[in-house]
Amino acid sequence: MESETTIKRPHVHVIYEYGADLRPHSSPFLRLIRPFSHPLVKAHFDTTFDRDYQNEPVDIVILDRLWRRDVSLQLVQELVNRIRLRRAKFIYSLDDNYFDLPYGNNSSLPRDLLPIVSFMLRQADAVLVTTPALRQRLLEYNPNIHLLPNQLDERLLVLRQPADITLRKDQDHIVIGYMGTFTHDEDLMLVLPALRSIHERFPGRIEVQLIGVVNREETKMELQGLPIRYVYPRPEEHEYPLFMLWFSSRVHWDIAISPLQNTPFNQCKSDIKFLDYAAIGAAGIFSQSPVYSSAIHHQQQGWLAENTPEAWESALVTLIKDAALRLKIARNASRYLYMERILAQRANDWIETVKSLC
Repeated sequence: MESETTIKRPHVHVIYEYGADLRPHSSPFLRLIRPFSHPLVKAHFDTTFDRDYQNEPVDIVILDRLWRRDVSLQLVQELVNRIRLRRAKFIYSLDDNYFDLPYGNNSSLPRDLLPIVSFMLRQADAVLVTTPALRQRLLEYNPNIHLLPNQLDERLLVLRQPADITLRKDQDHIVIGYMGTFTHDEDLMLVLPALRSIHERFPGRIEVQLIGVVNREETKMELQGLPIRYVYPRPEEHEYPLFMLWFSSRVHWDIAISPLQNTPFNQCKSDIKFLDYAAIGAAGIFSQSPVYSSAIHHQQQGWLAENTPEAWESALVTLIKDAALRLKIARNASRYLYMERILAQRANDWIETVKSLC
């Protein structure tokens, strides 16, 4: 009986970014933990996940974003030295353009972290990024940058068909939603005049639901008088996997919005909100930006609006009035998501990229 040859799978160790509760942030779940734990990818690698590297024999160590709250240049230097001693490849994973953050009183990232980010970029054998714009911005720090756009893990999504409003009893009631981290006060202010206008134009018909988004009390004061409802998952559903199950099953929006200021920082962001909104069957309105225009054709998978009060009001009024257009956009976006941007469809991108780094 012939013995079968066992092919050694590369050992990939992921050091995820984590917070005070020692749990991974949402970003590493989306960009590293869920892709590497997907069955189609998992079959090709021996993958481990941890808050640190314990010097075990591995082929690749992937370090995520800012790693830990007490990160310092000394800590990352020691980590890189330990990886080098084990002759493993050091890969840095980044999804934000920290170099062009508008640093100030409202910035959550101290400027003194930039030398640490710069060190990790320069020391890495390769860098993983999520958008072409971010890749271009970081080339001055490292020429070996690989693009892996964000994908959604279909295992976390409750499959929903965009609803035909003509089948609803409350056809006149329109729910407009906005979801994001608590860092989008300025983006929300872009559309505040348009929200006020449609509230006056369609009295009693509009409800605006916010998940996250608003951090400052002065922003909440500005929103007074509007039909705002703050929506929260249960505490146990705040972590990304359960959050996505909750979001894709319990949130029902007719229109979803994603205003985005035109800044160097935002230009490097990904189109993740488009994917999230497609997952709940909502018709999305997005700022006209390369962030979204690469995946969205205007009035097909979404509505692309210039960042003016008039353009946003026009987009909202049109979609409020035109249920058929809302349904078409929502269906097209859902189709695009499940054909192009779920892990089951893009697993080979991960397999080929990571194997090329070994």
